[in-house]
Amino acid sequence: MAAIKAILMYCIFCILLAAGILEANTIGQFSSISLRYSTPISGQTAHSALQYAAQNNNQNSFWPTFWHQCTNTLSTATRTAQASTISFLGDAMLVWHAQYLVGNAPSAIDGYGIAISEGLAHRLWGSINIIGMHVYVNGTTRIVRGVFEGNMELALLPFHLEDTSQSFTAVELAGGGANPTRGSAESFAVTSGLGRPDYILMSGPMSLARFMAIFPLFIPIAYALTLLLRFIKKHYPMAGTPVFFAGIILLAIVLPIMLDAVPVWLIPTHWSDFAFWSTLIELARSSLREFLSADSMLRDVELQIHLLRQTGIFILAVCSGIIVCAMPTPSIFQNANKKYS
Repeated sequence: MAAIKAILMYCIFCILLAAGILEANTIGQFSSISLRYSTPISGQTAHSALQYAAQNNNQNSFWPTFWHQCTNTLSTATRTAQASTISFLGDAMLVWHAQYLVGNAPSAIDGYGIAISEGLAHRLWGSINIIGMHVYVNGTTRIVRGVFEGNMELALLPFHLEDTSQSFTAVELAGGGANPTRGSAESFAVTSGLGRPDYILMSGPMSLARFMAIFPLFIPIAYALTLLLRFIKKHYPMAGTPVFFAGIILLAIVLPIMLDAVPVWLIPTHWSDFAFWSTLIELARSSLREFLSADSMLRDVELQIHLLRQTGIFILAVCSGIIVCAMPTPSIFQNANKKYS
């Protein structure tokens, strides 16, 4: 019976680890930098910023995707619905990452298409097999390019690069090199003509999700290493020095993995400078306040739901990891202790 309980707990722990990794991958698909403006950006300003990005294209440059959320009337020949719409200029997957059940997201140059959620498709047509069907958005005809999963009633409306009739309140930045910073994002916003944003939402939630996915794995690893070290210290005291250096090597291997789950701007660079630590803590607090203070749109709510789900998985994984470690010592160590005692 004890063996069955142990196997069951190990299985639960592994399932939670896998769920945490999958959830972290989902959260990681949100864009790493999002600029928010209380005063809408005109279509002409967005067009100028895109031209600036094209003229200054290099490996460390940003490419913006503009969007805003509102409510519009969508209608077919027989049905009408009020639904949330995200109008965008750029990459649809940056403003709303979703799995498409049929079709695909409208492309960056598609000014006539539309993608709608599964819930809205059932509301308007009673089916999701509607690729190529026409829908009217405030009297303008759109062609359905794809249907993505989700019960909420939502539509994605792309606009041509040349269309300057729209205005936008959010900008997702792609690119910016391997480790884009808040300063570089703000510099791009100013120099491209967009102006200083009211909020800059960085990759903190993504890094936190990665950390919560990785950390529970180190609980049983640390426990197993502790058992091993106790066994070696008791029965092979001469092996203490080689084991110590092996531990240093292991730490050197593991530390980059842990640091990879932390935002670059949160990694300490002056360990002995107390002023640096206080500045770092304040930066982390202000980043969290900014994330919570920005006007929450559907995309932000979706991210927060995934973060809450990841937090729940993290707590359960940590608890199950502790339970696994608190279970009776594995028989391999018990037999070894009996043999050498």
